[in-house]
Amino acid sequence: MLVFLKEILDSGFRSVSLIGMGKNTGKTFTFNQLIMEARQLDIGVAMTTIGLDGEPSDSLFHHAKPKILLSPGQIVANARSLLLASGLDYEILQATGVTTPLGEVFLARALSAGETLLAGPGTRQELALVKDQLEGLGVDLFIVDGAVDRRSLAAPMVTDTTVLAAGAEASWDRRRLLEKLRHQLRILQLPAWQNQAQADLIQHEYGLSKDPDVKLVLLGEKGVQAVLTNQEFFHTETLPELIDLSTRAVFVRGMLTDSVLARVLAGAHQLSSINILVQDPTAVFLGPQSFHSLDAYQSALQVLDSIHISAVTVNPFSSRYGLADPLQLLRDVGCTVDPIPAFDLNLGMRYRPEEEDFNGIS
Repeated sequence: MLVFLKEILDSGFRSVSLIGMGKNTGKTFTFNQLIMEARQLDIGVAMTTIGLDGEPSDSLFHHAKPKILLSPGQIVANARSLLLASGLDYEILQATGVTTPLGEVFLARALSAGETLLAGPGTRQELALVKDQLEGLGVDLFIVDGAVDRRSLAAPMVTDTTVLAAGAEASWDRRRLLEKLRHQLRILQLPAWQNQAQADLIQHEYGLSKDPDVKLVLLGEKGVQAVLTNQEFFHTETLPELIDLSTRAVFVRGMLTDSVLARVLAGAHQLSSINILVQDPTAVFLGPQSFHSLDAYQSALQVLDSIHISAVTVNPFSSRYGLADPLQLLRDVGCTVDPIPAFDLNLGMRYRPEEEDFNGIS
């Protein structure tokens, strides 16, 4: 019974991205599971990756990695040189205009089955362009394999939903692994700001494509109170003079780091609470202590663009220590991420907290 992908489709999602807590956490295995289930459900699939992925071995430990497995009829958005190197037969559908170090990205339909490397768009904007170009090509599901660095978070901002791959490779110490997982999910699941009118105003006036010198926008009930440049924010003590009791939110443009947050909270010390806004979770570079500070200041961190998480997959393998107890790991991760579904796709099992047991998914 194909539950993993079917649940995603039944929720109305038609594009999904995969991100991992690090290398060897099972992201590519999860990617291939989605492709396999799509083939068995007989739905049209297109796939790509952010940057280069699917390399034959892990560059750090040189262990063999799962390959991207293609079936006839499936569409790839892939760099020209990798299409040629795969040895597979393709029907070239169109050029995307997106360039990579390995050549322009083409949309191509596989005419034979086999393994391939993928190299796709390198930015959020390029990925969105490729997604738009897939319209009209009979694609029911678009799958994006996120890279293993910070760029991977660009993929969930373009797709409808995402799946997070967690595993023993991220930390063999179970307590530490679960702490890292909670922290990552707290960032990924930051709630969307509900003041739509002011969110639209910020997007239009101070979004990613606007003046890069703007660092902070102060918002009151009636709109923008003040705007601070990078120079004013980092090198003057202007902020405490501008924040008053009518200030409702502070939009931080660009990266929100521990030091930036500390400076904002110090500038807003006269308020009992404050909303901190950022563009999306990709802008958040905060450690656990910063979240403790937010709680202490009774302040909420929110985003203009939120991410949806459909599932967490679990990989018990560690390249350093071997195999963790897969059932116990699935149980621990499942309890931690509940109500998000947790799967061990290799075992074909899903954690079900209401039953405190596992049910097979295939």
